[in-house]
Amino acid sequence: MSEGKFVVARLPPLQGARNISPRNTGKFEGFNGPTYKVGGNVHVLPPPKSLRPYVDTKTGELDAWPAHASGHSVPTTSLMLTKDKSLVLVTDEQMGKPNMIPKPRFLDQLENYLKKELRALDVMTVEPNELRLQAHREVFEYLIEDFKTYKPLLSAIKNEYEMMFAYQRQQIRELEPLKQMLVTVSEQCDQKIMSIREEEKQEMTDMKQDNKRLCKRIEDLKNGQKDLETQVDKLRDELANQYKLYRDEKDARKLLQSDINDLKYQQEDIKMAQKQEAEEEEDPVMLKIALKKAREDEKAATQRLNEMIANYGDVIPRRDFEGLEKKHNELLESVEVQKNDFDKLRQEHETLLEVHKQVVKQRDEFYTECETLRRSSTPRPDWDKCSDAVRGGLARWKELSEGKTSNDLVDVLLTEMASGEIVDTGGAEYFDGQGTGPSIPKYLQHEGPVRNRRLGKRDASLLIKDIWREKGAHDASKSDGVRDKMGNFLYTYLQRRFGLEQMIVEWGYNLHDACQRYSHDEHIGLFSGVLTEEIDEEIYHHQLQLIQKLMNHLTTMDANKGNVGKLSKADFREGLASYLSGVEANTLNSMMRAAESEMDNKDLDEIEYKNLFMEDDEGRTGPFLDEIRKWDNQQRAAYVDEIKTNLKETNPVTFPQLKGAILQADIEIDSTKMDKIVLWVFKTTDMSAAQPMEQSAIIEKLLKCNVSRTGRKL
Repeated sequence: MSEGKFVVARLPPLQGARNISPRNTGKFEGFNGPTYKVGGNVHVLPPPKSLRPYVDTKTGELDAWPAHASGHSVPTTSLMLTKDKSLVLVTDEQMGKPNMIPKPRFLDQLENYLKKELRALDVMTVEPNELRLQAHREVFEYLIEDFKTYKPLLSAIKNEYEMMFAYQRQQIRELEPLKQMLVTVSEQCDQKIMSIREEEKQEMTDMKQDNKRLCKRIEDLKNGQKDLETQVDKLRDELANQYKLYRDEKDARKLLQSDINDLKYQQEDIKMAQKQEAEEEEDPVMLKIALKKAREDEKAATQRLNEMIANYGDVIPRRDFEGLEKKHNELLESVEVQKNDFDKLRQEHETLLEVHKQVVKQRDEFYTECETLRRSSTPRPDWDKCSDAVRGGLARWKELSEGKTSNDLVDVLLTEMASGEIVDTGGAEYFDGQGTGPSIPKYLQHEGPVRNRRLGKRDASLLIKDIWREKGAHDASKSDGVRDKMGNFLYTYLQRRFGLEQMIVEWGYNLHDACQRYSHDEHIGLFSGVLTEEIDEEIYHHQLQLIQKLMNHLTTMDANKGNVGKLSKADFREGLASYLSGVEANTLNSMMRAAESEMDNKDLDEIEYKNLFMEDDEGRTGPFLDEIRKWDNQQRAAYVDEIKTNLKETNPVTFPQLKGAILQADIEIDSTKMDKIVLWVFKTTDMSAAQPMEQSAIIEKLLKCNVSRTGRKL
């Protein structure tokens, strides 16, 4: 039953109720009431009227019900086979069997009202349900209201249950968001465990042997523990026996002390009687009787006082009860107001969700319409090619061409040509030699002029691609596993390819000039930074490994589904999400749109994923791999921002301080990897010789270094 929508009439009060008042109760007059017999001994109770509570109230009367009828109060159920050959549970009442023993009238009213409410709410099936709970809650409230004497206790019990229900619901709501996180963490842990098992099988074998040895030792320790527990149990039994002897001795001592006190009192009474007889010559028998009577009165008063303390020790003052009741009512009103506010917010939230669904649907329709118009419209020129001829590269060309039409772009290009801002791709006929000093790279060491070959962007890209390929083979052939610097390898590459010193110098200077002119290009800019040692070469290799592992992951998924060379869009998205841990939904959507843009038929639900990993003769890839590299750069930037946060206001930054900040950001990082990063940032090979650097310079170098998170983010 939803709260606030159903109003149920209260049950009629029971007839025959009677008033109980303190003025109608008698005083305690001794144990002269009813008696009961246990084990042959007769025990006397106080009169019933002296034990009535001192409150004015009107309570219901319980009808008499035979004790043997309690076993028949719950109707029995039976299994019956229906016409559709299904088993159902039916009660004696539904089968038409009469109830031989009548129930109390109030109980029968409550049961009839409960059945009526359950039938009205259509929740007769016995299963967890909020409506069934509400109906039973109302019946319980009627029971509380009718029995005024037990109303505080029953209300307190009901309130405790209600508070526990609310607390459990809140706990369930708080733990539900952690369910998906637990599944994700479990999958990551399983993948990590499988990789560790594959890489360290021998170590796992040794660990299993150690585990068996430790299990045997644990078993020995458990046996020893059982022996010790047996000894403890034996000592506990002995202690219990000793304690029993001590209690017996203590009780015997108390009895003896009581006998001694009685004898002492008798002696004192005799002395006092003799003294009074000598002084006043009074009757000692009367004095003894009076003393005995006084002791009996004192004993009765003490016993009555103990009974009063035992009976009314847990009773609270009426003022405190009324205060608590008032506070409870205020809390109920506050909860009702907050519940109404929550219902309103929930309705608004549902409305916003509907609006969001409509907006998403419209966006998809507009996107489909846009793609249709784009395919059917006249091909537009690639204006980004003009960035190679404009000084400032692609960034400045995007700034100049933003929001302009084709005619405006022609005017902008003519304006740049008229102002002399067009880059002269030819340049001077000769380069000036930079000399042969130790600070000059070996491939640029030359005295005198060097011929300018006017190397174009495509030729530079082809040469750079071949250099990367040759350097990868060269580093793989080395036994020490250390990569050569790009500047040193470039001279070896040019020497092996051209042979003549003059050709080596010419191609070295022309490649250096092309890297400067086309540094805005992502691939050429990366090569230029590695060549000048401004960017860590491991970034290039890390991106290659990331792309290769992603392709292997998708290939494995394809093999599990029949090795057809294609994946559905849902499986492709799932593969990206499972491999690129921590990728956000927006970034994942951008990757999917980039992959779909490379498809020949965008209406198909399958993606030929292997075509996404292909590159042209210049080493360039499609939009999908560009999005993968963009996501990797964002992950690196986020990791560096966390290191910057750990550094706080430290400036300048020392070698140990940077290591501490990296360790705080990634507690599972390997010490070798961390030392390699820090040594590259400080441009040194000796930790003790590293000089403190400005924090801004540290952050700038970290952004150009191959830094990535090893463990999970805390």
